[in-house]
Amino acid sequence: MRSRSARNRGGSKIGGGDGIEINLPFKSPYDWQTIIRFYQSHLIRGIERVTNNSFERVFRVEDTIGSLRVQAMVGAPQLKVRIVPKDSKIRLEVVSRVRKMFDLDCNPILIAKSFARIPLLAKLCERFPGLRLARGWDAFETAVCSILGQLVSAGQRSNLIGQLVHSYGEEIVDPLSGEKMRLFPYPDVLANSDLGAVKTTLVRREAIREFSRRVLSGAISLSETQDLAGFRKALLGTKGLGPWSAEYISLRAIGDRDAFPRTDLILKRALKLHPDLDLDRVKPWRSYAAIYLWKEFAETLSKQRRRNEYDAIL
Repeated sequence: MRSRSARNRGGSKIGGGDGIEINLPFKSPYDWQTIIRFYQSHLIRGIERVTNNSFERVFRVEDTIGSLRVQAMVGAPQLKVRIVPKDSKIRLEVVSRVRKMFDLDCNPILIAKSFARIPLLAKLCERFPGLRLARGWDAFETAVCSILGQLVSAGQRSNLIGQLVHSYGEEIVDPLSGEKMRLFPYPDVLANSDLGAVKTTLVRREAIREFSRRVLSGAISLSETQDLAGFRKALLGTKGLGPWSAEYISLRAIGDRDAFPRTDLILKRALKLHPDLDLDRVKPWRSYAAIYLWKEFAETLSKQRRRNEYDAIL
């Protein structure tokens, strides 16, 4: 869990210097364009910068404030990561998080073999090779952004998250660019604020506060090694969070590869269109079935509608 008292935050070390570059391998195929579009549509203003070719963000690991940049390497099954500062104490943690964010440990051959038993999924896997399960940098951050993003457009979600970060996040200096940036608000800050600066519903504000309180108390664990069914049950015990939130947060925040938010509007349409689709046959890879079905839906829309609706759900 990522929480610290206000008196400790001021003691962070600011990274400096040229940093270090590390190449992170993955198994091909790998659909870089789709995963970077996910981060573009889920940009956290004030914390991240995303282009067609790169992902950047600031972070705090332990007491060090740093910055990272991720880029695809042309002609090689690797991502290049630049980390500032060049600090061996944080390097392993940053690399671990980046590998999870970009799903670099996925074995696409294993998933393809599992999908081969289901004609629809086998066809989608062949049509869209190398889709990956994008995740957030931090589980708490990702969960809160997911709560704010419920039932709103991509633009509204971005604005709401920007309001949250600007109003309650700690201001820092990006050690890579020298620009003023922010860190995502900590659980104790959100738990004790009325969140009046965020122009969302009272129900959603209270859901964020209660979720933050339950994380602080230990009623909700953000560990990736916990019982995942228990995690979803704990989320459902949070007022304002329903089945979609429980499955989606499990998928995006802690990397549950078998989560499937079947109450999602697009996935409901897909299941209605394909009533014989037996998702139990692809356990424990149902999250990958979800991203392939989302991708299929996006590709069926007109260019304008595709961008708006795809960004709103992914």
